[in-house]
Amino acid sequence: MIRIRRAICEQLPHLKNACHALEVPAKNQVLQNARRPTLEWILPSAVAQQERELLEMVKEHRFDDTYVEKVRVVPSAARRAAKIEFQLQPQIFVEQLLQTKLSTSKPYPSPTEHILVEYSSPNIAKPFHVGHLRSTIIGNVLANLHQHLGYRTTRLNYLGDWGTQFGLLALGVILENVTDEEMQVSPIEVLYKSYVAANKAAEESPEIAKRARDLFAALEAGTDETMAKQWQQYRKYTIEDLSKVYKRLGVHFDSYEWESQYSQMQILDILDKLRHAGLLQPEQDGREIVVIDGRRIPIIKSDGSTLYLARDIAALLERLSRFQFSRLLYVVDNGQADHFNALFKTAVAVESRLNLDQLQHVKFGRIHGMSTRQGKAIFLKDVLDEARDIMREKRNFTASLNQKNQTLDDENVCDILGISAVLVNVLKQRRQRDHEFSWMQALQVNGDTGIKLQYTHCRLSSLLDNFREVDLDGIKPNWMHFAEEPEDALDLVYELARFDQSIWRSKEQLEACVLVNYLFVLCNTTSRALKRLPVKHEKCLQRQSQRLLLFHAAKKTLQQGMQLLGLRPLDQM
Repeated sequence: MIRIRRAICEQLPHLKNACHALEVPAKNQVLQNARRPTLEWILPSAVAQQERELLEMVKEHRFDDTYVEKVRVVPSAARRAAKIEFQLQPQIFVEQLLQTKLSTSKPYPSPTEHILVEYSSPNIAKPFHVGHLRSTIIGNVLANLHQHLGYRTTRLNYLGDWGTQFGLLALGVILENVTDEEMQVSPIEVLYKSYVAANKAAEESPEIAKRARDLFAALEAGTDETMAKQWQQYRKYTIEDLSKVYKRLGVHFDSYEWESQYSQMQILDILDKLRHAGLLQPEQDGREIVVIDGRRIPIIKSDGSTLYLARDIAALLERLSRFQFSRLLYVVDNGQADHFNALFKTAVAVESRLNLDQLQHVKFGRIHGMSTRQGKAIFLKDVLDEARDIMREKRNFTASLNQKNQTLDDENVCDILGISAVLVNVLKQRRQRDHEFSWMQALQVNGDTGIKLQYTHCRLSSLLDNFREVDLDGIKPNWMHFAEEPEDALDLVYELARFDQSIWRSKEQLEACVLVNYLFVLCNTTSRALKRLPVKHEKCLQRQSQRLLLFHAAKKTLQQGMQLLGLRPLDQM
């Protein structure tokens, strides 16, 4: 469909940037168009003042009839915006949509646009908490969408490894007499227990709390080489442990960044710039603050150590120099809105190369109720293991009734199914809403779940595998065939044609749920088509081959959509 959109948009300067705004209309509009393939452009408010001129220009222009059969313009009326309808040549439309060979069309956005996405961002030396799940998977989808659309995309994971609490961690290792052998066997578990022990001791003893602060002060000042080496080792252990979870989630990063990269020693230059610009103001208690929207926000504590905002400003400006990004997306929960407002406005005030349009806080709500069935502490590994175990129970029960698929790697399949259930249950929600997690809803096959996506993909894979000897590359899609089939055939054709626009909308709104809900509709439409358009028992070979092309395109589209969500599509379950 990209080729058809380009062919239309490249013919008139006014349409040059409307490529992704050309959409396949909803089903009721398709029916009004006598089920002929159509792309429509609803004029945005930005061009409303030139509506008459633009509509006249389109009416008078002769579009390439290789792709466009006729053009209809609809002026605005009352609250309805003007639109332009391009009725497409149906044979070219179906060929572009159902071709089995990979398209060589290049993505439309300019590759000079560089998008940075910062997501996940857990703390070091702690198990991966479910509180970081939403940032991790939403950020991963947004990075996938931008990359798919041709943007140069860099994925950042900015880990918390600085602050007084990390003095507690270092002290806990000492108090617990942790040996090198214990650390090597289970580093994250040992470090977490050490932190919990030190935190409890500090609550009971002011001397312990002061000792932890002193340890961190020495680490920040760079005067304790032994602790600095230990710190590097703790970070290494953390990356190794996190990588196991990220691999299960289908998540990866281009760069791991650290808060400690921007400790007080590294940000003196930034602080000088803030002072020189008159943005950093002293308080009577020795703190230094910035004033944002009437709020007095501390940057430096009274003891001279830096706060989180100071390091974030330094990180943002350093990234601007290093990556020269077009946009930077921070995927962080709703509760940090004031922090990012202060960060963006302070950074823009001190750096002339930066503007607010380049920076966005991608907010999301909290997940409630995500625990194991025993109500255990909420670490993500426990939740993912629980999902895998539930799927194993379901599959074992099914296997006792059905002996198929006994050769499958049961553990791997159950893990993929469980993770698909968890991810889709979270991603299908509007991101800014708080979400109540439910195991019962997440693991349904018939509802709108990750299991449904996997099940539909497996059905299509099984069908195509039964006809693997058929050379689909040698079959030409035929519009007349689909026009004469039951309406379920064209319903699926048009749903496949909406895939590109669902990706674009998902990217524009920064909402994974747009793509997720499209895939649910695609699965439902595919299921109806599989029921009404049998392949195995179809005696007409031409009809059989055309249906195979249709279901091959459905599988390819579903697979691509699932991969954009971070899922691993299964061929058998």
